[in-house]
Amino acid sequence: MEILLGFNDFYQATQQFMEQYGGVCQTPASQETVLLIPERFGQGKLHGIHLREGLDLLIHNYQLSCDLSLDFQQFSNQNGLVNLSFCLAGQYTGSMPGFKNQLEISAGQMGLATVPNISGIVNLPKESTICVVELVIAPELAIALVDSSLQTLPTPWRQALTACASCPFYQTAQLSPKLSQALQDLLSCPYQGALRQLYLEGKSLEIIALYFANLSAQTAAKDHRLSKKDRDSLQHAQAILFDQMENPPSLAALSKQVGLSERKLQQGFRQQFGTTVFDALHDYRMEQARQLLEQDQLSVGAIAQIVGISHRGYFSTAFKRKFGSTPSTYLKALRK
Repeated sequence: MEILLGFNDFYQATQQFMEQYGGVCQTPASQETVLLIPERFGQGKLHGIHLREGLDLLIHNYQLSCDLSLDFQQFSNQNGLVNLSFCLAGQYTGSMPGFKNQLEISAGQMGLATVPNISGIVNLPKESTICVVELVIAPELAIALVDSSLQTLPTPWRQALTACASCPFYQTAQLSPKLSQALQDLLSCPYQGALRQLYLEGKSLEIIALYFANLSAQTAAKDHRLSKKDRDSLQHAQAILFDQMENPPSLAALSKQVGLSERKLQQGFRQQFGTTVFDALHDYRMEQARQLLEQDQLSVGAIAQIVGISHRGYFSTAFKRKFGSTPSTYLKALRK
C-alpha cells in the first residue's frame, strides 16, 4: 500500500497520517508524540521526540501486516537535514531524488544520509518486526557538534555535511558494540517527565559522538598507510583536476605530473578521498555548475562549457542524476 505524506515536520506528518489512515496519537510529554499503528497496518508504535533545536529522535518499533510504501513529499527546508539511522531489527529500503543507488539498511547496520529537500520513498516490508532509532539533525548543528573533528572525517562524509543543502549522500556501516550498547540504553530509559527528556538528549548526543568518533578512527587508520609524500601528491593531483576541469589531463599525464604510478593514483584517490579520480572530477563539475546556476548570470549551455562538458544533453542528464532536476528546471525554481 502506498501512502503519500506532504508535511513540514514529523508532528504534522503524524497528524496527516491519522486523518487519512486512522491510528491513535498520544502525547505523554510536551516534547513527545506517540503514534499507535492502526490495526489494519499491524501493531506497534512510532515515537517522535523533540530533544532540542535542530535535533529530533524517532523510535520505530512495530510489526506490519502489509507492505507499506511511504512517499514523503518535499517541504520548504532550504538547508536539508542529516539523518542517522540505527537498525536493531528488521530492514527497509528507499530512494531519494538525486541519489542513483537504492537506500537499504538491515539489522545490525547504521546509516548516515544527507537529504537536501526532505523527500523520498521508504519501503517497509510486512511480517517483519521493525526496530529503528533515527536522529534527525539540522546540518548546522551536526557541523557544530563535530566541530574541530570535521577535518578528521573521511572526505565523502565531510563533503556531505558541508554541502547538505544540495548534495544527497547515503552510506551504511556495521554497528559497533559501543553504539549497540548506547542504543539499548536509550531504548530502556528508566525515567519519566523532564528527567526522561534530559536522559534521551544526553544519550542521543553520546550516540552521535560515537558514530563520528568511529569515522575519525577509520580515517586515521587509512592515513597511516599513506606516506606524507603520497598524501601531498594526491592533494596536488586533486587540485590539478579541479583547476583544469574544463580540459583535464589524462590519467597517465596526471600521474606523471604528481610523480605517482597510475595504479597508485587510482588506489590513493579511493583511500584518501573515498572516490575514483573520474568521480571526484565529475562531482566537482556538478557542484561548480550548481553554484554558477545560482548566480543566474549565464545560460545553461555556457555553464556546461565552463565545467568542461561540451554535450548539453549529457550535462543535463548528469545534473539531474546528481541534484534531482535538470539545470533548466533548477534555474526556473530559483527564479520563482
